[in-house]
Amino acid sequence: MVGDAEREESCRCLVAAGGDGTVAALINDRPGVPIAVLPAGTENLFARHFRIDRRPERLANAIIQGRVVPLDLGVAGNRRFSLMAGFGFDADVVTHHHRARTALTGMARPTNRAAYVEPVLRSSLTYRFPPLTISIDEPGREETLVGTTAFLFNLPRYALGLPFAPAARGDDGLLDLVVFRDAGPFRALHYLWLVLRGLHLRRDDVYHRLVRKVTVSSPVPVPFQLDGDPGGHLPEDVTMGLTIEVLPRAVEVILP
Repeated sequence: MVGDAEREESCRCLVAAGGDGTVAALINDRPGVPIAVLPAGTENLFARHFRIDRRPERLANAIIQGRVVPLDLGVAGNRRFSLMAGFGFDADVVTHHHRARTALTGMARPTNRAAYVEPVLRSSLTYRFPPLTISIDEPGREETLVGTTAFLFNLPRYALGLPFAPAARGDDGLLDLVVFRDAGPFRALHYLWLVLRGLHLRRDDVYHRLVRKVTVSSPVPVPFQLDGDPGGHLPEDVTMGLTIEVLPRAVEVILP
């Protein structure tokens, strides 16, 4: 049983048979157990990064004789993530999409990329792009950045394979912080175009830092997402914020 996995010495790993949300569930519910992945979701960013395909026989062979690699994780509050954390506009889209998936039954229904069209349009019309303050507070290093949308990447790509942090590595003990400064849906579309062309990190209005720990705050409760699922909202008290930090080599992944 999954609940006994950490206590069972013969348990080699747990298998995430699903998408990135399933991987996220395992790294949070059973963080001490190595994981293997059988991709069956919409994006499967985790599986794509490690070049894991959908063939069960390859998964079985990997569990028997595959290599085990360590992976850093991020943690926001008390919730771990393997891919990224996002704050602002994209998290508002994720929140609207999740509400639509769970509106009828309270359970998340299967989704696809087309299901994001309506949430993107809704957020473009209603989201106000309040300011975000990102404070980097590490030994010998203090810096404060202000923007309207922010990401912390552990692995390099976002949905649709977008290379927001193309040099991000999951084993360097660091998170890639990317902050977009300017507000508004048209600016968001412009930033997306720059990401598609791989030009965004050259801009003066886009900040890129390698960090171990940051605090994100806002004067209003801005939404955030973790690995493509809603994470909640930033605290309304601007003096508190939400702390995000890296957990070096926090989980082992079994690969072919």
